[in-house]
Amino acid sequence: MRIAVSNGDVRLVRELTNQGVLANQMDANGWTLLHLAACKGKEKILRVLLEKGGDAFAKDFVGGFTALHYAAMHGRTRIARLLLEFRGIDKDKLVDARSEDGWTPLHVASHYGRDSFVQLLIDSQAEVDALSDKGTTALQLAIIRERTNCIKVLLSSGANIDVQCGFPLRYAVIKGNQNCARLLLEHGASTSIRRTEDGQTPLHLAALRNSESMARLLYKFGADVNIHNDEGMAPLAISRMMLKANNKDKECLDFLSNVTSKLHFIKVL
Repeated sequence: MRIAVSNGDVRLVRELTNQGVLANQMDANGWTLLHLAACKGKEKILRVLLEKGGDAFAKDFVGGFTALHYAAMHGRTRIARLLLEFRGIDKDKLVDARSEDGWTPLHVASHYGRDSFVQLLIDSQAEVDALSDKGTTALQLAIIRERTNCIKVLLSSGANIDVQCGFPLRYAVIKGNQNCARLLLEHGASTSIRRTEDGQTPLHLAALRNSESMARLLYKFGADVNIHNDEGMAPLAISRMMLKANNKDKECLDFLSNVTSKLHFIKVL
């Protein structure tokens, strides 16, 4: 039966199910025939299995993934549509089904960079800011994996851009991902959110990286050079500290010195 599913042999699958082979039989990993059909992209086979009572909510033993999770992993949008639109399936529950770690299909699609699949799930009313058991959203996973197209879809769909005290922008700054940082800033990411554990803003982190280009970008979008972290240090002080420690180029320090002195001069006036 599993060979027939893998090969897309609709006739043989129908014949075997009519003979009593169960659509929900599991292998040692908890994979049902629906999991297999979803992974292989066998749409006609999947339809037959659903007609024969296949359980779209069945979860494997590996990570607690449904067939829709595996469709998301492989970008099988046609499979997803069939699962979400098949009569009798509760689409609202299936679209946000959670794995053992609390990942929804949207988390999986974002992690693997399946932007068309991300859009399909959102169009199907998936919760865009669903939290995993570790408090992670799909946007955070897309940021970490640098899935630019998924990031664009999620932001256009109202994803929380400042989740976890501005994690997306902070992560882009830490990794030196200028394009991602610009994208987030253009969509309204806050430049002044302080990190909970130490009070660092994205501009502090740019100073820590000694990145003049990132500091310029953040300042262009309104970063406040006068915000102090929990140790009472402004970005300029951080930049001075890093230059002293590493004796590297001083472009970032020069830039922060310049804009900080200009602001001070304006306040004096």
